[in-house]
Amino acid sequence: MRDVTCSSWEELVDILAVPMLKEGSVDPEFVESAKEAVREFGGYVVLIEDIAFFHGKPEVGVHELSLTFALLKEPVYIAEKRIRVAFLLAAVDNISHRGLLKELSAFMTDEECLELLRKADDADMIMTKLKEIEERNKAS
Repeated sequence: MRDVTCSSWEELVDILAVPMLKEGSVDPEFVESAKEAVREFGGYVVLIEDIAFFHGKPEVGVHELSLTFALLKEPVYIAEKRIRVAFLLAAVDNISHRGLLKELSAFMTDEECLELLRKADDADMIMTKLKEIEERNKAS
C-alpha cells in the first residue's frame, strides 16, 4: 500500500491488517495482539530508522503466514521513533516465518533496498526488489 494516511501507529496496524482480515489469514484478535505487544514493550518494532515491523502472537488468530506493508504519506510515531514504512507479519507458529524473516533480513541489509524504503514512494519497486531477494534466497 502506498500513500497511506493515518494519525497513529494503532491506526497504522489496523490499516496493515485489512488485507489479512479480508483474506481470512488472521482474526481480529491477532491485530489486537500486535497492538498489545507495542503497548507492553514500546517502540521495539522500529528496528531500523523509519521502518517498523509489527507482529502479534502466532497462537492468537493466525491461520496463514502473511505479510503486508505500507508506505506512509506522513510519518507516525511510537514514542520518539518515527515510522515511514511499516510491515505487519503474521506467522502461524514460531518456526514457519523463519524463511520470510531471512528474506526480510537480506532486504534490510541491501543498501539499495533500504534507500527504496526510506524514500517510501515506490511500492512496485519495493515489491520487485523483495521478489529478487526471494529468488536469490531460493537459488542459494
